[in-house]
Amino acid sequence: MIILYDIYSIMWREIKRYSKSKFGIVIRLIQPVIWIIVVGHTFTQTGPLIASVGFSGDYIEFITPGIIVLTSIFTSIFGGVNTLWDRRYGFINKVLISPISRSAIALGKMIAISFIATIQSCLILGISFILGVNMPHYLHMLLIIAIMILFSLGFSGISIIVASIARSQETFWATINFLGMPLFMLSPALFPLELLPSWLSYVAKLNPVTYTIVLVRDIMNNQAHTNLELGLTIIIIFVSITTIIASFVFTRDVKKPF
Repeated sequence: MIILYDIYSIMWREIKRYSKSKFGIVIRLIQPVIWIIVVGHTFTQTGPLIASVGFSGDYIEFITPGIIVLTSIFTSIFGGVNTLWDRRYGFINKVLISPISRSAIALGKMIAISFIATIQSCLILGISFILGVNMPHYLHMLLIIAIMILFSLGFSGISIIVASIARSQETFWATINFLGMPLFMLSPALFPLELLPSWLSYVAKLNPVTYTIVLVRDIMNNQAHTNLELGLTIIIIFVSITTIIASFVFTRDVKKPF
């Protein structure tokens, strides 16, 4: 029970700190909204193209799950920057001399980042409904939210790993940018995997982002039974691996000079 209280304390601190950055919240929402509005309507004439691989909706309905996941990716993967500031200004050193478990620190930060990323993904989901995207059963939103919690937890783990081993902000941002956009682009976020070259399609199938987008898209189109079991299994494995590695790396490296 003590470790749960430790995790909660770290998580609550992170959420309170994030809530004070209202400008940052707005900025993080602008980009995915632009993607939905601009990209979603720019490629409206690609309907026959995506219909050729079995998708019956409009392109904006095709792209929306990708934008929801995009929001989760970048909110989660950028969240580790607070750990850099905690290292630079001494908060981590103060916490480390307390009885709190180092794994609890890492998990508390990850859960806070995941919570924030999920909230922002839900806002994008709500905006997509305003723009005309439909969902057969709105109770499916609960399943999408659960998937976003898991998925963002995995990427928050990646962010904590990078923040723990980085020796400068430049290293952190370079690594994060190197990981974020390629993982998004190597997925069926913008176009179906069937339209990719065979070798690139194979690489995309190794990407956990691919399974998350396909799963959310199937749920929004009432076809969740098709990839539900496989998608959830891949996401759970992804989260488990990143959580274990994040806890280990944070415990090992966070004391090193920044």
